[in-house]
Amino acid sequence: MQVLRREHFWSVEIMPKKTKPSLPSIRAFMENYAQRGVFRSFSSQPAPKGVAAFRMIWHRDRPFDLIVDTQKKTILIPEVLPGVPAAIYKDFKAFVESRHADSLPDHRRIDKSKAHVRTTSRRGTVSLRMAVKGGEYEYGLQRLIHLVHETYLIFLANGMYRDYMSEQLSASFDIG
Repeated sequence: MQVLRREHFWSVEIMPKKTKPSLPSIRAFMENYAQRGVFRSFSSQPAPKGVAAFRMIWHRDRPFDLIVDTQKKTILIPEVLPGVPAAIYKDFKAFVESRHADSLPDHRRIDKSKAHVRTTSRRGTVSLRMAVKGGEYEYGLQRLIHLVHETYLIFLANGMYRDYMSEQLSASFDIG
């Protein structure tokens, strides 16, 4: 018979139980963002079991889809930027990777121990896919929403991409 040492017994007792991600809590988290006015329009979309899908009107009055798949442990935004040329995609990919840097403040950094985000470009349509670790869906959602926000307000706004913004996102730069 194995005897447990007292300190081992107590450490096992206070270890938190791993919980399965809750689709209702994911929906509530997203609805909270919508209620705070982050999106101009927001709706939950029909989705298969283990998936939560949302559509919102957001930056530049464009529709965005966001799909949380608890089976694959991913969060996907299939179209973050449309019609992206290769040179801009290269810069954007580096920008996204820079969001994992330890040099960033905690509130702006994506902690690789909780989530990791990758870009994909298919025929110029750029998507973001986040792998979520340890059931950290709320953390992942918050960081992915912030990343898209930074994409439009920091990455694109640096001045180098005015032509792209004008052509693809109907941005106007009238000085008046």
